[in-house]
Amino acid sequence: MRIVYKDLKQGVIKVIPESTDDLWLLHTIIQPGDYVRAKTFREIHFGERGSGRSSRIPMVLKIRVESTEFQPFTTRLRIRGVVVEGPEKYGVLGKYHTISLDVGTEIEITKPNGWPHSILKRIEEASKGPTALIAAIDYDEYAVAIVKGQGVKIVAEGSLRLPGKDDPHREERLHEALVEITKIIEELIRREKPLLLVVTGPGSVKDMLLDLIRERITSLPRILRDNASMGGSAGVYEEIRRGALRDALREAASIYAEEFIEKFEKMLAKEPGRVAYTLDEVIRAAEAGAIEELLILDELVRHPDPAIREKVDKLLRDADKTRAKISFVSAETPAGLKVKALGGVVAILRYSFT
Repeated sequence: MRIVYKDLKQGVIKVIPESTDDLWLLHTIIQPGDYVRAKTFREIHFGERGSGRSSRIPMVLKIRVESTEFQPFTTRLRIRGVVVEGPEKYGVLGKYHTISLDVGTEIEITKPNGWPHSILKRIEEASKGPTALIAAIDYDEYAVAIVKGQGVKIVAEGSLRLPGKDDPHREERLHEALVEITKIIEELIRREKPLLLVVTGPGSVKDMLLDLIRERITSLPRILRDNASMGGSAGVYEEIRRGALRDALREAASIYAEEFIEKFEKMLAKEPGRVAYTLDEVIRAAEAGAIEELLILDELVRHPDPAIREKVDKLLRDADKTRAKISFVSAETPAGLKVKALGGVVAILRYSFT
């Protein structure tokens, strides 16, 4: 998702979705009562009613949203509502119109009551894309890179400068080099908080590095051990060209929800007062400022019942006020199915709440 313009005082954000996932995200956050403006086409009839010709005319319209429809097997999000701004000569004001939003189409979204911090954060995170670290190493050279969206940045690279195979100090020098690379990776994990760490290269040296990483770094993201034909920056780009990194990032993105549910289920058994589930119960906890972490089905944000949408909006805003960590999950994932069975929203609390 590319953020083009942002004026939070006016409740306005202009974005360009860059993937089907971005369209799905917009589907979950554009709500009835919001306003959207985009370039669209409208069928205009010329001549007497029922006669004459008609043409699809390109125009920019602003509509007050009434509903959205996401079609998973297309790259299109349909947003329906009443036209509030448009070319007067075509007589479109006050009439219904559907904006078909595709990947690469710019859209302006206005939320009259402002943007909840948690939803704004989702857009900002989508604009960055998931982060991965790649360490590519062989016995000659190494490189460590940050991968965000389509961008790759080599942050450290160099030669291991090892003595010959018969030199008695070779293993010692190799260990020293691996320790320095591990320190670089540790600092990047602390600073970037990646979803995934990929350690790749030919032969056994990557395994030595991975063993050292696991030994010396206490808080690690998901790790992917892979094979590349070489180390250094060439190994980094070889890894990116494979498909494994993309697939692993997608899987890593769902791990948090699964870990949350596992933690929630353990606390439900041992400390039931420290958890809450179902919308009404979690709202009560949010009003008391008791929520530490919140996991909610993304479909609740656009529930067809306006009373439910109002409750969800209140929940998100109350949780935001107390800096709760808020995450969304799709009902199509295993973790999402469990959340749905628990009423669509689950929370871990800062203290026992009844």
